[in-house]
Amino acid sequence: MGVSDRKKRETEILRQRVLDVAEEIIAKEGVGNVTMRRIASSVEYAPTVLYRLFANKDDLMDHLIARGYVGVRQRYEETLSESSSDPLSALAGILRVYADYALAYPNHYRMWFATSDIRQKHDDLKMRHGRLEFVVFQTWFDCIEACREAGLFQGRSQMETFQTIWARMHGFISLRIQHPGFPWLPVDKHLDEVLDLKGAAEEKPLQ
Repeated sequence: MGVSDRKKRETEILRQRVLDVAEEIIAKEGVGNVTMRRIASSVEYAPTVLYRLFANKDDLMDHLIARGYVGVRQRYEETLSESSSDPLSALAGILRVYADYALAYPNHYRMWFATSDIRQKHDDLKMRHGRLEFVVFQTWFDCIEACREAGLFQGRSQMETFQTIWARMHGFISLRIQHPGFPWLPVDKHLDEVLDLKGAAEEKPLQ
């Protein structure tokens, strides 16, 4: 490995370390407590070094958001590779991944929606965070479509089904995050009740 390659590798290692520290601060204290100076102190580098890696705090936060999207997609892929051929089970699996991630990283989850604008563009849902834009929930749509092809969610479009499921998931996650002291059901049981995908799949649409 040449000097140039070694420096690139060391720079990337430091970049990931900085992102790790920022995530730790967000997880424990929220986004508002993330500052470049505080992160620099934690990694024992001068703030000027961080500004060589990230233009500013907004740039660092963009990288964190992108990292979160990549992490969830990887979990989806792992779940789908292990799931059965039953499309409803596959859908339930990715929804559990989504819920598990959100409850494990509540401040990160808040950040996704607090700093974003989500719109439908052609056949995609796109979420914009400042200068970044991501196609989102595509795995959900793919799983929903597989269910519809199997005869489930009859009388509902793909988008109608998605909106119903997304509203349930977001309500479930947001309430548990906002009110941790409430005597909630165990997560798995509560999620089973909230989703009830089999019931939703067989339920007749409103006329």
